[in-house]
Amino acid sequence: MAPISVAERYVLLALRLGKHVDGLVDGYFGPTELQETVDTEELLAPEELLDEARGLLALVRDLDDAEYDTQRRRWLAGQLEGLECVAETACGAEVPWRDAVRRCYGIEVEVTAEEQFAAMHERLDAALPGTGELAGRLQAWNRAQEMAREKVLPAFDALTNTLRERTSTLVDLPHGERIDVEAVTEQPWGAYNWYLGDLRSRIEVNVDLPLRSHYLASLVAHEGYPGHHTEHACKEANLVRQHGRIENAILLIHTPECLVSEGIAEVAIERAFGDDWPMHVAEILRPLDVPFDTETVPVVLEAFEGLAGVGVNIACFASEQGWSVDEAVAYHRRWTLSEEDRARKSVSFSTHPMWSVYVPTYVYGYRLAKAFVTRRGDDSFRRLLTEQLTTDDLLETPAPSR
Repeated sequence: MAPISVAERYVLLALRLGKHVDGLVDGYFGPTELQETVDTEELLAPEELLDEARGLLALVRDLDDAEYDTQRRRWLAGQLEGLECVAETACGAEVPWRDAVRRCYGIEVEVTAEEQFAAMHERLDAALPGTGELAGRLQAWNRAQEMAREKVLPAFDALTNTLRERTSTLVDLPHGERIDVEAVTEQPWGAYNWYLGDLRSRIEVNVDLPLRSHYLASLVAHEGYPGHHTEHACKEANLVRQHGRIENAILLIHTPECLVSEGIAEVAIERAFGDDWPMHVAEILRPLDVPFDTETVPVVLEAFEGLAGVGVNIACFASEQGWSVDEAVAYHRRWTLSEEDRARKSVSFSTHPMWSVYVPTYVYGYRLAKAFVTRRGDDSFRRLLTEQLTTDDLLETPAPSR
């Protein structure tokens, strides 16, 4: 029997850890024999897996170019650093929230000053129609942008069709890739891409609360084209099928690949349509009689980019200062000017045992991915979609000043 490779050991480690940490493995489409090994063996103790993570990380760092090229080693090392942290928590260790973010995703998190949030309120105050309390005006405007539930999936399909055409100009889409979409309820997230392998995704859209038209447009790009589905399909075709890198056949939460992936997804709609994407979206949705305020949407989006740190602050304070749900909801409502139900939905994600550490990947992923595609040239977005890039590659490109 041939000796087991480093990549196979990595996959086995991740699958085995997934038996202890529900939700760690977000998708697997690699060799069936590795999955069967884990399914049929006795459950390994988390302490054994922690030793394996540490040993494998040391081994990867000692490999030379004849075995694994520099970029492949760099990617694997970053992933294993995240898995080492996951294994420690599976052993019962209490890793401080900021330390967990740093070790899992390779970023240092800072609390956003509330002065920045206040400045965003001033922009909204100047842009929103009407008079009176800002929160009430924003909520009224948001309600005017809400879609009837029966229009969500048709609008999703219409946006998908155009975004797929735009995506094909950015990267070669593998033949046979496809997505299926369904509406779901009672989930902590707004939408989720379940990548199934074989170039297929199932995208679930949470309709617990009415969706707003501008949010749906970003969501379609984020989850589908040219976001998560596009990235996973391209990497399956390029890295797994063409180059045999089976480590990319397993998708893991709490590793640097998530920060890169969320960065891709957060800049997706801008890469597809350009900075004036609201105008394009309005044209697509108009035949469906979906409301879309092209004049106000850009200002609201800019303001909410500046308010993105609210969720990170909540995740941080809830973990480090022991905030109650009510305290977190009050903070969310104060700074995002949201209604009670939406605040509670957002807080349920920011304080979720699995997802709290994940929250910064959106904000920091967006900043770093935008800097990368802005400063690395026309081919940079295609590279994000097809290559084994990791957090360190994005950090080498300075983020735009804010």
